[in-house]
Amino acid sequence: MIAKTYDLADAVTYHSGEFPPTALDYEALLGPAEDAAASLARYDAKMSGMVNSELFLAPLRRQDAVTSSRMEGTISTIEELYRLEAEEDAGSTDPYREARNDDVETFLYSRALRNASQALAEGEPLSEHLIRTAHQQLLSFGRGAQKHPGSYKTEQNYIGDERRGKIYYVPIAPEHLAPAMTELVRFMTESKLRPLIRTAAAHVEFEALHPFEDGNGRIGRMLITLMLWKLGILGQPNFFVSGYFEAHKDEYIERMRAVSANRDWTGWVIFFLQAMHEQACVNIRTADAIFGLHGAMRERFREVLNSQFHDQALDFVFASPIFRNDRFVDRSGIPASSARALSRRLVEAGLLRTIEPASGRRAALYAFDPLLDLLKV
Repeated sequence: MIAKTYDLADAVTYHSGEFPPTALDYEALLGPAEDAAASLARYDAKMSGMVNSELFLAPLRRQDAVTSSRMEGTISTIEELYRLEAEEDAGSTDPYREARNDDVETFLYSRALRNASQALAEGEPLSEHLIRTAHQQLLSFGRGAQKHPGSYKTEQNYIGDERRGKIYYVPIAPEHLAPAMTELVRFMTESKLRPLIRTAAAHVEFEALHPFEDGNGRIGRMLITLMLWKLGILGQPNFFVSGYFEAHKDEYIERMRAVSANRDWTGWVIFFLQAMHEQACVNIRTADAIFGLHGAMRERFREVLNSQFHDQALDFVFASPIFRNDRFVDRSGIPASSARALSRRLVEAGLLRTIEPASGRRAALYAFDPLLDLLKV
């Protein structure tokens, strides 16, 4: 129930009976759709053409996790995300114990996206089960653990300003949610609309339904990447758009709200296509910067290490820019005695920063700042 002090005077309610959209202005969408498709194709071709492209995709994925979480008021950094991953990778029995809630939430978003992508790659369909599983993983620890991870809402939820006691949007009622989600997934997988337009409509519909008690924004943005891949726009689930949405957050919210308020599906889709186009250009520049850094660091590692293993050391720190030294010794593919010597040389040369020195049986924790600095958002 809404507290009596809540103001619904300006609230917009869910657009019952108006999905899927039937009155899109395709002439107005033609140019933006072509621009978005061309930019996404350039981005996809660049990433597909890179040798060992995962080295360059993984940082983009983490960067998006930080940005998407920040849109929900979760303040974390790329370094804190990688540090949590390093602790989990090192076999910590409770890697979250000393972490802030914000950092845990960002880490869980990154892991949920990775797991959903893997499930689709292994043949699982884009389905309500996949969506609920991603949500369960997203809220499995921290503040969200008390908000029914993996389950649809059973009480009416609202979007507004809690501090001011003002409601801006009323999503679909829980008793009408089940058939609406069934229709949404059917639309995502079976609609004859062009893939980019279908993805735009599906995203705003998911956010309008607001099917979960918490985490809807992050799951909704995750679904964009998964849909673009499943519908053949991308060769891999490797496109991340949260940066544009955060930079234009007010318009993002208002364009979605206008779908329910004014049935302005065309205005929303144009905004979405512009986001795809501009974010593709940004992602290309970021990927180029990462690729350029890798090339420059290859020369530095060769000079500093003077070892046949310099490429393996470089690839390891790009894949794990924060790591425990025992993981480097065990997983870099470099003989143990050489690996220990090489990490020491990298520290001495200033290419690795010591976050925590070795203590007892606990290995030192190192950071590769050149990549972390490039990814800061």
